[in-house]
Amino acid sequence: METSWSLHVLSEILSAFSTEDPDNLRNVLNRVAESVDAEVAAIICNRSINWCIGLSEEDQQLLLEELNNHPSDINIRSGTLRTCWAPMGPRNQLFVGRLGERFDLEERSLLRAMARSIELSMKMLTAVSSERSARKNALFQATHDALTGLPNRRMVLDRLQATIDHLSADDSLLTAVLFIDIDRFKWINDAHGHSAGDQLLIHVSHILKQAVRHDDLVGRLSGDEFIVITRTSHQDDASQLASRIIEAIRQPLKVAGSELSHTVSIGISFAHVGDSPSTLLENADMAMYQAKALGRGRHSSFHSTMRLQAQQRLSLEEALGNAVQNGENKTFLQPIFRLTDETLSGFEALLRWQHPQLGLLMPDTFLEQAEDSGLIQEIDMCVFASACAAIAGWQQIPGLSDLRLSSNLSARSLSDPRVKGRIKEILEATGINPTSVYLEITETTLVEDNESTVATINALRDLDLRLAIDDFGTGYSSLLYLKRFPVGVLKIDRSFVSGLGSNSEDEVIATTIISLAKALELEVVAEGVENKHQLDRMRELGCDYGQGYWFGRPITIEATDVAIIEPLRQSPLSLNPLNP
Repeated sequence: METSWSLHVLSEILSAFSTEDPDNLRNVLNRVAESVDAEVAAIICNRSINWCIGLSEEDQQLLLEELNNHPSDINIRSGTLRTCWAPMGPRNQLFVGRLGERFDLEERSLLRAMARSIELSMKMLTAVSSERSARKNALFQATHDALTGLPNRRMVLDRLQATIDHLSADDSLLTAVLFIDIDRFKWINDAHGHSAGDQLLIHVSHILKQAVRHDDLVGRLSGDEFIVITRTSHQDDASQLASRIIEAIRQPLKVAGSELSHTVSIGISFAHVGDSPSTLLENADMAMYQAKALGRGRHSSFHSTMRLQAQQRLSLEEALGNAVQNGENKTFLQPIFRLTDETLSGFEALLRWQHPQLGLLMPDTFLEQAEDSGLIQEIDMCVFASACAAIAGWQQIPGLSDLRLSSNLSARSLSDPRVKGRIKEILEATGINPTSVYLEITETTLVEDNESTVATINALRDLDLRLAIDDFGTGYSSLLYLKRFPVGVLKIDRSFVSGLGSNSEDEVIATTIISLAKALELEVVAEGVENKHQLDRMRELGCDYGQGYWFGRPITIEATDVAIIEPLRQSPLSLNPLNP
C-alpha cells in the first residue's frame, strides 16, 4: 500500500469528523472500514462499544467478551472475522474486522495511524461539545428560572417583543397575556415555611404547562408571579383558559402532611401594534389586581380606567406606609351595651386613618392595601395597644372593673407566630385584665385552620384571651371550630339585624345564631342596631349585647372619655350613660 495513498485515506478519515454532529463518528467508521475493505469497525471506550458498524447486538456482546484477549480471529454468525486492534489511548481502542484475508503490515500501520488521529479528533470533539454545553447551560440559566425551569422575565420580554413585531403581518390571531399571581402567597410562606412555598410554586408551574398548548409560553416573572402568552382567535378563549387555570390550581395540595388551600388571581391583556412588552405586562398586572379586588380566585381583563385606579392604589399604599410611621392611624371606640338593662358592657376598637389631605378614611378604603403590603400587622398592634391602655385605665373606675374590649385581629396577624409575644407585652404594659379582652376574627379565618393560625390561637388561650367571631353567619359555619377554640362571643352580622321585621330569612338566621350560641354557652352581640325596633326584637330573641348607631357611633378615645366615661366617674352607680 503506497504511503501517498495511505495519507490520502487518512485525510479522508479526518475530514469525516464534524463538531456539529457527534453521531458523525459513524461516518468516520464507514471510511475506516472502506479504506481496508473491512465489513466491521467499532470504537470501544471504557469497555463499552460507543459506535459500531457491521455487528449485531449479539455479536457486539461477543466482541466485548474477547476484549481482554485481543484474538486475531473472532467467529460471528456470518463467518470468521480477521481482526485488527489499534489503541486509542490507555482505555480506548479502534477495532476493525473483515471476512477474508488477514490485515497486512501496511494496513495495520494505517489503522494504528487512523486510531491516533481519531483519538485526537475525539478529544477535540469532546472539548468543543463541553464548551458548547457550558454556553448552552449559561444561556439557559440566564433566560430561565432556577426553581421551576420556566422562562424568566428576560425571556418573556423577548418573546413578547417578537410577538408584537409580527402583529401587523398577521392580524388573524390575538395575542393574550395572562398575569397569574398566587393569592396570599406570603401567608403560605409564613405559616408553612419557604420549602412549602417552593413546592407550591413548582406545583403551579406544572399545572400551567399542562393547561396551555405546545406553542404557548409559560414563564415565571418573580416570586409568586407567572405569565402565559397565548395566541387565540377570540378574547373569550383567553378568559376560558384563565378559568381552567384557576379551577386546576384551586385543588388542595398536600405539603408536609398538611393540605394547602390556595387560589390564584389572573389579569388578561391583549397586544396591539405599538405596544411595548412592559406595557403589556403592566396592563395584565393591573387587571390582576382588579381580580383580587373582586374577591380573589378570579380573572379580569384590562381596560383603560384601570391605569388610573392603579396609580391611585400605589399612591394610597405609599401614603399608608407613611401613616403608620407618622401615627395617622387612629383608634376609635364604639360602645357595646347589655340589652337586658342597656348598661355599658365595653367597647369595640375600630381603625380609622386620619389622612392629611383626604381627611378621615374608613377601613374599607385602605384595608386591602394594608393586608397586601403587610402593614396590617403593625396597624393591628397599634390599635390594640392604644385601646388596651384606655380600657385598663377605665377599669380602675368604681363599677367599671369588668369593662370589656373587643379588638380586631386580621388573618395575617393571626398567622404570625410572633403575635403572641407582642400581645403579651401589650397586656403586661397596660395592665388590662386579660379575661376582659376579646380578639375579633372573621369566621373564614377560623375555618382556614392552617397550622400557624391554630398554634397562635392555642397560644392566645394561654394568655386567658378569648375569641369573638365577627360577622357570624356570612362565612362557613362549623360547630367543630366553635368548640375546638376559645370562642366566647358570636357577633351577628349587621346585614341580618337590618332585615329584622322586613326579611323573614334574616329573622330566621338571627334566631338560629342566638339559639346556637345558647346551646354552646356562648354570648351573642348584635351588630348594626340602629333603631328601637331592632333593639326590642334582639332583646326578645334573647340576644345578650348590642352595638350600633342606636347606642353610639365610633368616636376617638378622647371623645369616648368625655362623652361616656366622664359621666360614670361622677355617677359610678349608673352605668347607663344614655339614661343616667
